[in-house]
Amino acid sequence: MSNETSSEGMGTRPVAEHEWLKKLLGEWRTEAVMTMPDGSTMTSRGSERVVSLGGLWAFTEGDGEVPGGQQMQYKTGLGYDVSFKEYRGFWIADQSSHLWKYVGTLSEDGRTMTLDCEGPHMEKDGETANYRDVIELIDENTRTMTSYAQDDQGEWSAFMKVTYTRV
Repeated sequence: MSNETSSEGMGTRPVAEHEWLKKLLGEWRTEAVMTMPDGSTMTSRGSERVVSLGGLWAFTEGDGEVPGGQQMQYKTGLGYDVSFKEYRGFWIADQSSHLWKYVGTLSEDGRTMTLDCEGPHMEKDGETANYRDVIELIDENTRTMTSYAQDDQGEWSAFMKVTYTRV
């Protein structure tokens, strides 16, 4: 039997890499600052609730405002895949039909998670682009996530920064 299954039956047991996910658990207040294509900024407030799913996943339900004033609801899952030896996750929202699939890496100091994905291009209909969300743990009650888009020259530009404060 491999080290990823329990003696009580089939299933993956949490490993050391899953410990990082516990830092995300809890109730959070969010404040996002988004840079629009014209260079203006918009601030949005919302909330998140992050729970553990079997010690293997941090599962999020959240809400916030999107450009245009509408409310958005979203769900996120982030875990460590013991088969592929990497962090993987997803993000879905009621404002988009796209399933954002993350592949992530954790910094050596354990403070920063970098999540890469591909999704619809924000400015070119029918095209895709590369995106990156970088989660930084500031302290046990504060974290940030900075979202980047990659341009046609391969340069990364930040377009949103969310600050999470534990409630």
